[in-house]
Amino acid sequence: MFSFLWAGAIAQACPACWSGYGLGDERFNKPLADLRILYEKEGRAALPAIREALRTNSDPLVKQRAIGYIAALKDMDSIPLLEDMLSELLKKVSFSTFGLRSIDFQTRLKIAHALAFLESTRIADRIWDKYARLDLPKKAEVPYLLNALNDPRLTERLLEILRQGEDHQLMLAALEVLALGGSSQALPFLELKVMEWEGKNKDGMESRSQSAPEIFYSVLKIRAEQAISRIEERAQGSSTPK
Repeated sequence: MFSFLWAGAIAQACPACWSGYGLGDERFNKPLADLRILYEKEGRAALPAIREALRTNSDPLVKQRAIGYIAALKDMDSIPLLEDMLSELLKKVSFSTFGLRSIDFQTRLKIAHALAFLESTRIADRIWDKYARLDLPKKAEVPYLLNALNDPRLTERLLEILRQGEDHQLMLAALEVLALGGSSQALPFLELKVMEWEGKNKDGMESRSQSAPEIFYSVLKIRAEQAISRIEERAQGSSTPK
């Protein structure tokens, strides 16, 4: 049995003991290498151990590799586990870290991609239903997670974030994800916003009150124009005869 299955395994050996164990991330990470070896040796038979590593190992690299193996093996039985881990975003009390710069965000993003690959998007509705109650670091993750989940209502929800105008960074995130995966449904709204933001105050910034965050409309306008261009390119590409 490999050492990655036990919590605390990482603390029981120093990096020097694992030096040269493998290439890249595995060089100083024996549990990560053990997971690969087990997967390559046993294939689907390794799934119980892979799920256990995902549940119990604290190393994000191990977790993310386990998620990738679950997707590669099309393990439908792991969907509840993946959904439960993603729902950490919605819990009032959690030991996870949140925000686009957090390590745990990368794990949640990989989970969302895996769920989309396994054709399970139902948690997208749960995330959006709780969106208004989340704090800003958690809200910042939502556009990217919905996009990774292939949320069928992605464009509609991103436009709602723009309508709310709650925070400059949230609006930037919505525009970035619209550029990545928004549909042509967004074009009329974005074109109106470009005109609206063009007419905002001269320095391109507005603070609605002393406590309200600053909104940089000149930046939003540029990002909206970029999103329009990307959406139009996709629409043209999809309509081009093959």
